[in-house]
Amino acid sequence: MTKVDFTMADLQSTMLGYSEGMLVNEDVSRKANRAYKLFHDKYLAIKDQIKDFDEARYAFIYHDMSLEYFAKQAKLMVRAGNYNSLDIFGNYLEYIDSYNELSALIRNDYVPVKSDEKEV
Repeated sequence: MTKVDFTMADLQSTMLGYSEGMLVNEDVSRKANRAYKLFHDKYLAIKDQIKDFDEARYAFIYHDMSLEYFAKQAKLMVRAGNYNSLDIFGNYLEYIDSYNELSALIRNDYVPVKSDEKEV
């Protein structure tokens, strides 16, 4: 198993705070952007740890992209005054898929470690 400095707590801290059917407003857009930036920064910090583990690399990239697309779509919708949840539903489904895939990977395929536990 590969050791990676990313845990379920890290993944959960980057959740969107959005659920199906919610209106897409400034608060949703702000939370989505915060979740994307937090996850993206964590991903950049560990990408060298997963570079030889294709499944993990793809799962992290997929989740990073789904968060980015959701955040950008929410921002565009708010800017246009479009709050209809159906217009972001596809992005939300992609986010759910990527979250579940990464969550399963963390639980089953590698050993998450915290920074202070890394081998020197």
